[in-house]
Amino acid sequence: MKHYIEKAIHTFKRFFYKERKMQPNTLEIPENVILDIMDKLSDFEQSKGFFKKTTLQSLAKKLDTNPKYLSKIINSYYEKNFSTYINELRIQYLLKELNSNETFHTLTIKTLAKKTGFGSTEAFTKAFKKYTGVNPSNYLQTLKPK
Repeated sequence: MKHYIEKAIHTFKRFFYKERKMQPNTLEIPENVILDIMDKLSDFEQSKGFFKKTTLQSLAKKLDTNPKYLSKIINSYYEKNFSTYINELRIQYLLKELNSNETFHTLTIKTLAKKTGFGSTEAFTKAFKKYTGVNPSNYLQTLKPK
């Protein structure tokens, strides 16, 4: 049964990648390598590995690939650079938590930045505003009951 589920997921991913109009493969990376890296990126996202300090080189090593391939795949399939990719994963996670977990509403901006893996409050605030269009403090104000 597990084999069938894995095969279905693999088929879905192939369809998804083709729908993103990234075909034909212009990256000069073999298709099986692209799919393997994309699978590993999906696992990385699911495991919330983006909370740790992560560089292109460290993630490439963890995914057992090279930084050039990883960078090209993120740039092409996610249409963003590596830093933006990591920062957006962190912000997306935080937004889900803020909308479903009221204990996050009472945390300071500094604590939120630290919890989501940002190295500084300034980097967090800049990434949050870039993604949402508002400062984190203003966003938190909208969550408070009136």
